[in-house]
Formats: sequence, C-alpha cells, structure tokens
Amino acid sequence: MEELRPKVRALYRAVLELLDEGADINNIKVSEITRKAGIGKGTAYDYFKSREEIIVGALFYDLEREVGTEKEKLRQIDGFGAKMEYAFDWIERRFREQKSFMRVLRLTTQKTEISGSLLEEFQKHKDFPCRPVMVLGELCQEGKERGEIREEIPVAAACLTALSSLAAFVMFLEAGEHIRDVDPKWMKTFLQKGLLNQLK
Repeated sequence: MEELRPKVRALYRAVLELLDEGADINNIKVSEITRKAGIGKGTAYDYFKSREEIIVGALFYDLEREVGTEKEKLRQIDGFGAKMEYAFDWIERRFREQKSFMRVLRLTTQKTEISGSLLEEFQKHKDFPCRPVMVLGELCQEGKERGEIREEIPVAAACLTALSSLAAFVMFLEAGEHIRDVDPKWMKTFLQKGLLNQLK
C-alpha cells in the first residue's frame, strides 16, 4: 500500500469514523471531515479537488487495507471450496458491519454524485491490486492449477461465476426482510454448493 501523507490519512480516517458513526455518505460536508480530522478546512483542498474525491479516496484506502488483510488469510486456507466458503462468510460479516466493501458495493448501485465519482475512480484504478475481482481471479487461477476447477473452464469464466454467486448472496442479504421464507444460512450453503458444482 502506498504511504500516505499524515494529513491525507487523517482525512481518510475522519471520513471512515463519520461513516461508522452513521453519517449519510451523500451528505457529509468537508467541514465535518476536517473538524473530525483536526485540520483546517482549507487544508483539505491542498490535497483534494472536491468532497467526493476525499470520500472516494477514503473508501479506497479502507478497501485496500481490508482486502489486503483478507488476501493474507485466504493464502492460509487450503482448497478452492474452503476459500470460497470463507469469502461468503466474509461478505456476510461485512454486510452486517457495513464496512468499506459493502459501502463501495452499495454506492455503485446508487445515482448520486458520490457514486458517479466512485465509478470514475474505479476506472482510473483498473490495476488496483486489491480489487475483489482480482482477488477472485487469483483464487480461481489457483483452483484451476490444483485441479479443483474443470480444465475446460477458463479462469475468467470461473471468476465471473464466483462473482455472480457472491453478488447473488449480497442481493439476498440486501433484500433482508422481504425474503422471509429463506434462511440466510441455507441460502449461503445453496449458493456455495451451486458454485462448486458448476466449476468442478
């Protein structure tokens, strides 16, 4: 991870603290961020062009730390199936906690200034090493090399299949109370088994 200037890190942490305290991401003001960071409002504009850029930067900063940590944990888990089980569990935990991965995922489906900036920022960082899709690609590559994914299935297809299963689980969690006849544990197992059956 690139080393950040102390004031930039302070601004990022302030955004994340405000979000953890329940602030609406679409309504956070620069003055709130700088007050929380303990720096002058004008200083924020020495580093950033807009409020959106600060917020998007904070989300990427947190996402990189979060996914980087999880990549290390995944390396210690043996087998594609076990790694995917861990990925489903991780998404469920992050959904409950509403941490950066879920914040980013939600923003990509909303029509706001922040979500537009976020999507633009994603486009600028196509080679971002901790993008969830890249992590899934690495898992699928490893699974294929170990013979846990059928030989005729390209890594890209396996990755998209895994991503769609994880996305389906996120949509199920988002629906929450609207789907009362399906137990979350059952749905998670159902999607995991379906994914593995498609790829083995």
